Amino acid sequence: MAKYKEVIKILKQVPKWKRIAGKSLTDLHSPMIDNMPRSDSVQADDRIINQINAKQQLERVEFCLSFLSDEKQKLLRLAYISNEHPTNIKICIQMGISEGTFYRLKKVALQEFREAYYGY
Repeated sequence: MAKYKEVIKILKQVPKWKRIAGKSLTDLHSPMIDNMPRSDSVQADDRIINQINAKQQLERVEFCLSFLSDEKQKLLRLAYISNEHPTNIKICIQMGISEGTFYRLKKVALQEFREAYYGY
């Protein structure tokens, strides 16, 4: 059974996946073969595969988040996906909840996301 640390690791990778998925395909194309020694063409192919994988992961995360309430989605987005990396206190203030509510809500949100992501 997946632990919360694994789920948090997945959520924290979302900004990286967004960067990879957002790259232009013209930047990722395989080089043309012109009999000149160049860098390994496998690298370009790997970048294209990485972009496809990143897009698939983003779709999966968004799909799993869609099962959560708006409040739980917002909490997970602020706590793990946001590029701003706000503190827990800032998240509490932004959401208008107490610190105790924040921790309870976060625990439930992670559990529900885990169930949606892994199917249990």
